[in-house]
Amino acid sequence: DVRKGSKSEGLVWRLVLGDGNSRLLRIPPGVAHGCRNLRPASSATIVYFVDVQFSTGSECDEGRLPWDHFGSAVWDVERG
Repeated sequence: DVRKGSKSEGLVWRLVLGDGNSRLLRIPPGVAHGCRNLRPASSATIVYFVDVQFSTGSECDEGRLPWDHFGSAVWDVERG
């Protein structure tokens, strides 16, 4: 959570979806998010709904973070 002053500010949460565990997930405004396909030999489908038209150009109105902003380990799978 990168929202300043939020009760969960700084919290990192990972959720594994797919492989029979598909879900609808709502991500609140201001919460950084990304995804990784755990099976490189297979395909995945992500359906992404937004409330405002998304722009990839330089006029983008949302913040962007580098993929390793929280460290590259955030993408590692912890089994347990």
